[in-house]
Amino acid sequence: MAKNNYQAGMTDGMRWFMGIVEDRGTGQFSGKKDNTKLGRCKVRIYGMHEDCKTAELPWAHVATPAQSASISGIGRSPTGLVEGSKVVGFFVDGTDGQEPIIFCTLPHVQQKKNDRGKKKIR
Repeated sequence: MAKNNYQAGMTDGMRWFMGIVEDRGTGQFSGKKDNTKLGRCKVRIYGMHEDCKTAELPWAHVATPAQSASISGIGRSPTGLVEGSKVVGFFVDGTDGQEPIIFCTLPHVQQKKNDRGKKKIR
C-alpha cells in the first residue's frame, strides 16, 4: 500500500489533532481569503504550529453531516466556526500531517490576558 494515498491515511497511521481557528476564510486575520468558498479555516494545531504566522497555517476543510451534499453550492455551509473556536480533527494524509479536516468543536470559555499578562476568564 502506498504511504501517501488517502486510503493509507484513513486505515493506518490515523493522526488526530486539537487546535484553534484563527481565520474562518475571510482573510481578516491571515490576509488570505478562502477563494474556493468551501468553508475552510486556518487552524493553529497544538504542538505543531506554535511559531507560525496565521497566514502560514494550513487550510482545514470542515466535515459536514451526511445530510449536506457539500458540493457545488448544494447543501449546508459549514460556517458555524469563528476565530477562537477550539476544534478536533484528523489528517486525511495520515502521518504526513498536511491535509487537516475539522471533525468537531470543543466547548470552552475563551480567555484573554489582563494587563499583567495573566489569563483571565471573560
